[in-house]
Amino acid sequence: MHMKKRLSKVLALVSVMVMLTISLTGCGKTTCDICGNEARCKSVEFFGEKVNICGDCQDGLDAINSLF
Repeated sequence: MHMKKRLSKVLALVSVMVMLTISLTGCGKTTCDICGNEARCKSVEFFGEKVNICGDCQDGLDAINSLF
């Protein structure tokens, strides 16, 4: 009985580790569609098109947006 409880805890831990590994593999670098640099970008829909925007360009767009 004690062995089954321990085995289920180990399997749960392994499952969580596998899920984290799979979810983090999608965090690769892509090319920013605004500046052309390779960075970790966020995909945003802009006029019906999906655009990759890096953090620096997003900060610039936010600064411009705050002026209006």
